[in-house]
Amino acid sequence: MSQFLDAENGFIRQVAPAKTQATLRWNAASSAYLTLPDNHAIIPTLAGEEGVRCAVWMVTIDGGTLTKRRLLRGRVGTLAGEDAPYGTVRVPVVDDWGDLSTLLGWQVPGAAIGSQGGAEYARYTGTSEDNAKAAIAANVARLGRPWDVAPSLGRGNPDTAPLELRMHTLGESVVEPLITDRLQLTLEHDDLTGRSLVDVREGEVFPRPITPQSGVLSRWSWVKQPPTATRAVVGGRGEGTARQFALVIDTALEAELGVALEIYVDARNAEEGADLAPYGWAELAKHRGKAGLTATLRETSWFRFADGYELGDKVRVQVGALDVEDVISQVDITHDTAGGFVVVPKVGLATEDPTERLVGFVKNVATAVRGLEKR
Repeated sequence: MSQFLDAENGFIRQVAPAKTQATLRWNAASSAYLTLPDNHAIIPTLAGEEGVRCAVWMVTIDGGTLTKRRLLRGRVGTLAGEDAPYGTVRVPVVDDWGDLSTLLGWQVPGAAIGSQGGAEYARYTGTSEDNAKAAIAANVARLGRPWDVAPSLGRGNPDTAPLELRMHTLGESVVEPLITDRLQLTLEHDDLTGRSLVDVREGEVFPRPITPQSGVLSRWSWVKQPPTATRAVVGGRGEGTARQFALVIDTALEAELGVALEIYVDARNAEEGADLAPYGWAELAKHRGKAGLTATLRETSWFRFADGYELGDKVRVQVGALDVEDVISQVDITHDTAGGFVVVPKVGLATEDPTERLVGFVKNVATAVRGLEKR
């Protein structure tokens, strides 16, 4: 079910599309495509008015109980019609989360544009949650957006590098550290107040492991990456002989590997005399050994969207020698008037490309695991 709204979120019309394809994304903008007949009464409004919005809902009936859950809410995009007359119109909707890509981090958010020379950068020094919420709150206030930012609970690695903004896009700047800490930035609209709440969510851990024998795994691949750095040289302020440097060393990892692996980190944006160690530790965290997984799952009676798991929840996957915990990073939901609901969750970090190109995973173990499923 979908509800079309005007630019001020006033109700226009409720619609039951012939087909709805929704993709919920972790730390990225969710989207949906609605398929309508080209003679539907809402089409003239969509074609003739700017700023039309849409809320996409999942409606289910279980044991006589009707449940509604809003999947996303945002502006209608570029319409596309086919085979007119008596054809169809494809209506795209992008969640308001995407508005973070239209929000810049000013150097001095509380000052006018002519006074941005008051600071070289806006600097936020805290955990990834601290930095994200402080930067968003400062710039939301500047624009007067009807967004409230929940107080920070200080979640995330305390060695996170400072967040430095100089007209950078906030969506790009604040999300990467949150992804590293497996935290989810959310933007939820309240219909009663007309305001939206910015918050950070830490997903629940699914209580049982996902194994080949569970019947939940559909397609999967994984890669084991060894550490590529044990120490970082950080270059701070200054030029030539006046350049400031610092060295951070992961002594435990270095002892385990039996070799020193150096990298260089450019932190010339840091303030003069600032502690450069967080820049080094943050970069070393990206170079630690990792087991990466991407998997497409099947829903079962005990593993079902909204009842059993949510976007951003963590699942433990055990495949052969691999035992890794990762997040449910995408949920594809399709409703067709002929075929009903199909829900496909995915684990691991997908790109923002809707064609589902997954990054970094090169070793496919499907053949071996199919053998396990037959035993």
